[in-house]
Amino acid sequence: MIPHLATQARLQALTPDLWLQSLLQRPCFTLASDWTSDALLAELPRGRVFVSAKVPVAPLDESLALQEFGFQVVDTALTFEATDLAEANDRRIRPARAEDREAVRAIAHRSFRSSRFHLDPALSGDADRIKAAWADNYFAGQRGDLMLVAEQQDEIVGFLQALRTTDGALVIDLIAVEEAASGQGLARAMIQRLARERLSERPPRLLVGTQAANLRACRLYESLGFRLAAARTVLHFHGQGVLTR
Repeated sequence: MIPHLATQARLQALTPDLWLQSLLQRPCFTLASDWTSDALLAELPRGRVFVSAKVPVAPLDESLALQEFGFQVVDTALTFEATDLAEANDRRIRPARAEDREAVRAIAHRSFRSSRFHLDPALSGDADRIKAAWADNYFAGQRGDLMLVAEQQDEIVGFLQALRTTDGALVIDLIAVEEAASGQGLARAMIQRLARERLSERPPRLLVGTQAANLRACRLYESLGFRLAAARTVLHFHGQGVLTR
């Protein structure tokens, strides 16, 4: 049993992440966008813990302040946006079915290399397991509104998991293709199939996030017509080096 260090009602700077906590077996939190130094100082646990933060790339004030608390920069998260992508209906792409669950989990477990979890040395040993559980949440009805899979010779070799936002946009939450099937246009085909999902008379607004370190993904999104819309610095805290004042 993991002790709760504070109830959610009392927290101002930190929001509990109970899903990630169940995987890492330690208290996990995300930093609120309106955090203050005083609230964070009061709420930061001193033991084994994980806190994730995303702050503006510029100005550097927030990033530098968090580093004083013991947070470490692990990533620059990029968000790309598109509103008018070419649509396609590649026969290799179809909606996911319940029987695809184990194949999708396996692909998620071995296909990611540059997520914030993989880039953080303190979490790299858990990163594959986190991504597999993340994809599995779709089949458990806990995350995602749509999943597409890519098939070759009746075997699943890729998947795309998407979320619908309240304003009707589609967010690519996860996308992966087996290494052996890379270079065959499957990621492009899944994204173009997603662009056919009509939530109104107009084509949907599509959003996708990736890491600055993942140049291959950045080039793919730009070649499809996505444009960079936002960039944020990602920092992680593991309970070491807490600043005292």
